[in-house]
Amino acid sequence: MRTVAGKELAETRRDRRTVIAAVLLPALLMPIAVLVIPVLARHQQAALERRPARVAVLGGGAGGLVAAGFDQGLLRLVSVQDPAGALLRGDLDAVLIDQGRGDRGPRRVVILYDESRPASRAALDRITALAARRALRDLEAAARARGIDPAALLTVNLEPSNVAPPRRLGATLLATALPFFLAVWLLLGGQYAALDVGVGERERGSLETLLAAPPARSSIVAGKFVAVLVPAVLALMIMLASGVASARLGAGLLSAQPVEVHLPLPTAGLLLLVGMALGGLLSALQLLASLGARTLREAQQAFTALYLLVAVPVALEPFLGEWTGARWVSLVPVLNAVLAVRRVLLGEAQAGEVVLTVGSLALLTIPVLAAGVRLLESARRPI
Repeated sequence: MRTVAGKELAETRRDRRTVIAAVLLPALLMPIAVLVIPVLARHQQAALERRPARVAVLGGGAGGLVAAGFDQGLLRLVSVQDPAGALLRGDLDAVLIDQGRGDRGPRRVVILYDESRPASRAALDRITALAARRALRDLEAAARARGIDPAALLTVNLEPSNVAPPRRLGATLLATALPFFLAVWLLLGGQYAALDVGVGERERGSLETLLAAPPARSSIVAGKFVAVLVPAVLALMIMLASGVASARLGAGLLSAQPVEVHLPLPTAGLLLLVGMALGGLLSALQLLASLGARTLREAQQAFTALYLLVAVPVALEPFLGEWTGARWVSLVPVLNAVLAVRRVLLGEAQAGEVVLTVGSLALLTIPVLAAGVRLLESARRPI
């Protein structure tokens, strides 16, 4: 038994693909997971902290609070015609509305913010902290004066008010989870078909017969590509339906705010368009790996590497911060699809961005399929 085990281990060591999948890939990718992601998270948080929150003021009573924040570099006053609309568009981070001072009570200031945007939530925290520091100074003055009710000296009473409608919060909920599962299920949905039409047929001997038949190599690769892409897209459609249904059922448990999960048909159509473009590239890569593998184990090892290469940009995306707005992102495979899906769900996607993402993925798919054709044509005998 030990002799058999030793031979198997020796064979494993000789197989460079096994060594790469088991040793080199984890050694290269784990530093990214352990070091790069936290660094990007801190970079994103630092960027929010460095940038003054953009606020608008309705009524003059909150001007002193904003002035204090301006002096400390925490707030920036912005003048807009429609503050609430600008807040929902992302042109503002918060709106302060002075409600006046009641009978012997503190001044009431309503803070409009957008629960669906991190920058707006950060602005709410910043304004609340500013008001707390001002209130503390007033209370200290009252303690020195004595005989005065400290509660009467609170100059500002903040009342946060979320302006993001329930449907916007539902879209944010979907945008948090669906991009990751979109990439995962496009891979998992087509993997068994890819294994079967490539290395599976080779091991059964049917691929040799097929290559001896009249159809051109390009036709064979195209047919196999469709056979891999169809179950991948089917898995995508089922994932979208299941994800939306699950979010509707569990929205009340995931958020203290009223949440309405809704996926309009135009939005679903754009998601399928982006998903099919990404599915085409991933299916072509899986097919190429399967056609080039000598054994089922080799193909599975190649698939593992592909899963990791897809998982890394998906994991990095939430921490890219302002980099996600760069034009070059639309040309980065997988990452561009994840960002496009998120923006489509949030209603922020531009038509040009979607076209650029879909087009770049389609253009990358063509040379991968061409490589599959060359792989079959280069064989001296049927493989």
